[in-house]
Amino acid sequence: MATAVPENSSLTIAAHQRALVDLLLENESIQSDNVAAAFLAVPRHLFLPDTPLDEVYADNAIPTHFDTDGRAISSSSQPAMMAIMLEQLELQPGQHVLEVGAGTGYNAALMGHLVGENGRVTAVDIDADIVAAAQEHLAAVGCTNVTVVCGDGMDGYAAHAPYDRIILTVGGWEISPAWLEQLKPDGRILLPLSLNGPQYAIAFDRADDCLVSVSIQACGFMALRGPQAGPGVTLP
Repeated sequence: MATAVPENSSLTIAAHQRALVDLLLENESIQSDNVAAAFLAVPRHLFLPDTPLDEVYADNAIPTHFDTDGRAISSSSQPAMMAIMLEQLELQPGQHVLEVGAGTGYNAALMGHLVGENGRVTAVDIDADIVAAAQEHLAAVGCTNVTVVCGDGMDGYAAHAPYDRIILTVGGWEISPAWLEQLKPDGRILLPLSLNGPQYAIAFDRADDCLVSVSIQACGFMALRGPQAGPGVTLP
């Protein structure tokens, strides 16, 4: 007689991770071996400890923090969108990355895996409770090359600059001068932009005094918050 495998067993977790990666490969969200390896190496369930495994490893965004009106203000993004943006970033070992919008810390951990032990990821978020939770999650998985700090993402984080890559995992409406000051001359910045219409994740490479778009993907992210955030309109 077969014995049921507990939902939280390492075998079950590995099967869930493998199934998610297979799905992301099938729909071509993942297109490179290193991004696939990152998703297999970093356990998403440790960043969503109160969520059932079948939900954690489904290809869905999962809201995690809400404002006083019950609106979601932070989430673990859809894995497919994470994979698409990681492919857009083209991270290399040893690079330094700034992430604006820490969320659960999962995306930062994926990037930490991609840049390796000689690389570094700095994630900044405006809410102290989101920062504290992300720090706990990263500690739980033993991720030592990711730092999460509290601050206004529009200011970047000058203490760890310059950066090879800057990524926003929140919707923006302009490119902050601080990000450009903290971006290396050959760096890349990737952000969801909404210009009076649909939102797109656009990757820009720095070329002399200009930014040149090199990749664009449709997306949908919660808006950047804080005193420097753009004008927002909430629709029912």
